[in-house]
Formats: sequence, C-alpha cells, structure tokens
Amino acid sequence: MRTLLLRLLGMVALLFTLTASAENEIYYGVYQGNGTLTAYGTDKAETYDIAIHLSDPSLVGAEIKAIRIPVNTKATNVKDYKGWLTKELTLASGKLVADIVTADATVSGSWAEAVLAEPYVIEEGGLYVGYSLTVSSVDTDNDNDPNKKPIMVTSVENPEGLLIHTNRTFRKWAPLADVGSPAVLACLGGDFVKGNAATFVVPNDLYNLVGKNITAQLTLVNHGANAIKNIEYEIELNGKTETKTVSKSLSGGYYGRSTTLSATIPAVDVAGAYDTKFRITKINGEANEDPQAEATTPVVFLNEVPLHKPLVEEYTGTWCQYCPRALAGMEKMADANGEDFVGVAYHVQDEMEFSPAVYLPADPSGLPSVFIDRVKDFAPLNGQSDWESRRKIIAPAAISVVGEWADEGKTKIKATSTTTFIRNFVNNPYRVGYILIANDLHSTEWKQSNALSGTGTIGDPYYDKYCKSSNPIRDLHYNEVALAQSAQMGAGLPESLPAEVKGDNPYTHEFVFDISKNNLPLDKTKLEVIAVLIDTATGEVKNCNKGHVGDATGIEEVKNVQCSMFNVQSVYDLAGRRVMTPTKGIYIQNGKKVVK
Repeated sequence: MRTLLLRLLGMVALLFTLTASAENEIYYGVYQGNGTLTAYGTDKAETYDIAIHLSDPSLVGAEIKAIRIPVNTKATNVKDYKGWLTKELTLASGKLVADIVTADATVSGSWAEAVLAEPYVIEEGGLYVGYSLTVSSVDTDNDNDPNKKPIMVTSVENPEGLLIHTNRTFRKWAPLADVGSPAVLACLGGDFVKGNAATFVVPNDLYNLVGKNITAQLTLVNHGANAIKNIEYEIELNGKTETKTVSKSLSGGYYGRSTTLSATIPAVDVAGAYDTKFRITKINGEANEDPQAEATTPVVFLNEVPLHKPLVEEYTGTWCQYCPRALAGMEKMADANGEDFVGVAYHVQDEMEFSPAVYLPADPSGLPSVFIDRVKDFAPLNGQSDWESRRKIIAPAAISVVGEWADEGKTKIKATSTTTFIRNFVNNPYRVGYILIANDLHSTEWKQSNALSGTGTIGDPYYDKYCKSSNPIRDLHYNEVALAQSAQMGAGLPESLPAEVKGDNPYTHEFVFDISKNNLPLDKTKLEVIAVLIDTATGEVKNCNKGHVGDATGIEEVKNVQCSMFNVQSVYDLAGRRVMTPTKGIYIQNGKKVVK
C-alpha cells in the first residue's frame, strides 16, 4: 500500500514538474506554429547557415533555453544540425563564428532541438538566433530530390527576409525576399514567461467628428503561455474609463500570436486630440501579467473633416490585349464621380511611356493592374464600393493644387500645393509628391490591342463599348495619361513639408515640371497636375487633389464663394493662407484662381 502511495505521489510530482515546465516556456519566432511550412534550398550539397534577428525590446530579460529547428523529413542526406546565438553575423574563412553560443541539435521528427548548457539572457540591442546544417549529397539528375531543399520556411512576412549564408552559393550573408521567412524558434523561459499576458497594438491615429463614436480595429497580442478565451479591458478617454468584457479565442505557447478586436471609443463633444489608453486588465478572469498591458494612441475629434479623394492608379499599355477592361473601368469611375475622381494611367512599354515600370509607384507582375491609394489592387469596372470605402477614411490633411504655365513658351508647369493638417504632428510622417497628366491624348498611328473585340457583352455600356470595337482599336482617345512624376516611384519630396507641422496651418510648396522634351501630341489646354499626400512610413496615399493647368493670369469669376474648414471648396489667398470670410480680391478655390 505504501509502495503504491509513493508511486502515486511520484506520478503527481512528475505531472506537476511537466506542467510547471510547460507554463514556464514559450516560443518566439516569425513562425507562430500555424500554417504550412515549405521547403527551400540551393539545389546543392553544401553547408547552410540560417538566421532571424530578435530585436523586439520587450524581449530584454528573457532567457533563451533552446533553439528549435524545422526539419525537412524527406531530406535524408542532411547532418550536423546545430543551433546558435550571436550578436553579429560574422564569417571567418567562409565559416560562421557565433560570438555567444553554439549547441548540437537532436532531430526528432519534423523538428530538431539544440538545448543550451546555460540559458542566455537577452540584452538590449537584440541578437541573431540561427542554425546550421550540412547537405552531404544531392541527386543532380533528380529535380525533385528533397535534399536540394533542406530549409523549411513560413510564408509569414519578415522585414529582413530569409537571412542565409552557404559555403558555395551565398558566400556572404544575404537577405532573400520572396522565398519565405525562417521557421526557426527560440524557446524562452525564466520569470519573463507569464501564464496570462496580453497587450494591444493600436492604430497610430484615429479620427472622427465631434459627438460620434469611433470604431477602432485593435490587435490583441498574446504574450503568455496560456490560451486566451476572454479578456476584460478598459478604455480611458477624457477623464472617463469604460470597462468591457469580450470573448476572444487565441491559442497560447507562441509569443506574439494575434487576432483583431473591434472596440467602440465613446464620443467627445469638444474638438481636439485626446490621448486614449487601452488597458487589458484580465485574461480568462485572471489578472493580466503583461508589463505592457497598456497602449496609448491619440484620438482626434473634429468639427469638420477634410474631403478625402482616393488616388486610383492604372498600369496599362497599347500592346496589352486585356487592358481595355481597365480602360472601361477608369472611364466608368471618372464619369460616376466627376471632379472627386483622381485617376492616373501609367503606360508601360508603349508610345506614352515616360518612365520604365521599375521607377513607377508599383511594378505589377502583369497588366492591366489598378491600385487605389497604393494599398489595394482592384477592378475599377466594379470598384465603386472600394473607392467609396477609401473615401470614408478621414485624411490627416486637406490638400489642394494649382497648375500654371511658368514660361511664355509653355514648356514648364509650376504646381503649387497647399496642405492643411487637422492636428499637430511633432514627427510629421507625410510628404507631398506631384504627377502631371494629359487628357484626350490620341494619334492615328497608335493601335490599342483589344481581346474584348467580338466577345459577348455583359450589359455594362463601358465594357460593351470595347466588345463592339475592332481589334486593334485605332486612334483611341486616352485620358489621365501620366507624363511625369516629381520623384521616382511616386515618392514624396523631402522638402515639401516640414518635419513638424501645426494643425489648421496651411503649408505651400512648389514644383516645376519641364515638358520641353515631350514629343507626344499634347493638347496643352487639357493638362492637369495632381498633388499627392504620402505617408513615408508605409507608402500609403492619404489624400490627393488635382488642378487644371492654366495661364498664370487666367482668372475665373465665381460668385457667392462658400467656405468650409476642410471642404474641397475651401478658399485660399495667393500666399496659400485659408480665408474663412473672403472679401473682394483674388483667391484659389478647388485648384483654380477665382475672383470675388
């Protein structure tokens, strides 16, 4: 009886030890334990070194106990698995020199594990976690030999790509994009690992009108070993705190697994920017142990909002037989939305090309391609809802632009933009870029390839027009044709806006286009300039506007000028200052000079 009792106690102790051990470990890496891993390799027999960079400052103080290495179980000629940690990716005589620790790894199924003799405590500045292996031989006559691809990668994006070195192919460390990210994992332990720990990642800026609630998409990130079933969180805004409990399913065991959560931010009645705190207080009914349980972001409530005009950019060519689909869609959207539609057509490898595709804002793999605000590709023929969704996003600034001839010979065009922000930006991430476009551009020598010719109509007059046209189409009239851009890849100009901007303060900037060498049959009365407000951190277009190119002395008489703080009808004086109550004089309204 006593023996049985001792055995039971021993089993309980063992079970407790395993449970405690599991709760005291968590994996960190680009790979999060879900999704299918794919094989990659150089197709050669050689030694590989693979690394990921751990730079997350929240990991400082965590202990790395082991390194887990993904194994291609079909590759049988692979040996000498090793895991290592290093501050620098250093090579000596073509071999990796790990300056922290190297440990042999034991293979078990689809993973190999290298256990460190002593846990390594992560310091500030980050480090590299990696592994090495050697492929002893490959079957050069067999393209499908798995030994040619011993590295297992995840499709999850990694900013540094796949960091790789080999003794034959990659003799220097190289970051490889478009092949996936390393699936290697660091096993973390020590007091750093918590059972219930989570935080929010919140948007940088949230905007809405005064008196209206804001729905914000937050990212819930699990930093704990336990799975999340529900959370309790608080929103602290303008001296008031609201507490909410929501059910959310998020597995544990991997540091950084995430999901989205929709949160309603209560309305505020006075315009202004309010620092708002999002704080997770409980996980599964237990206290949140995450030291980063709170996240803060400014929420801006406005009396009026800027008119957001999405930028629609088409990539096309006269040789492209399916490009009439996009041409039809651009025509449809332009007619439907009038002056609120800002479109650009970049021609690739035809008579209207002004720059190689690699210098354009996007380098699409095929034509036609159409992007909206440089964040989403879509089909413009049925893209009205996408356009309207982008339009509803509140822009951080209103922007207007005036185009005028800068010389008597009409070879230079000066574009003058005015940008007015809705709030202060101490570290302003936005810059302005410019695009010059031509409308009604045509030539009897141009031929548009048209695969839609003779195909069945679909009941859409814009599309059906091309179905009823010839192949090729001769002397087609093209609109919104890009003639030039102010910087390669459509980037914003560094000097266009200051590093710090004040809300409600107009900023003017000028850029001059030189078309003296342009040999296209331009109708110079049908040129337009576009000013684009670009987020330099993401490349996203936040707002844009266009203006007709006219003579510097050209004035239109407009009566009963209506002013609104950020409406497209806002009026500015010739110095770029917004005028709320215009008196008699000359002003800029909607990209044109006007007189009151």
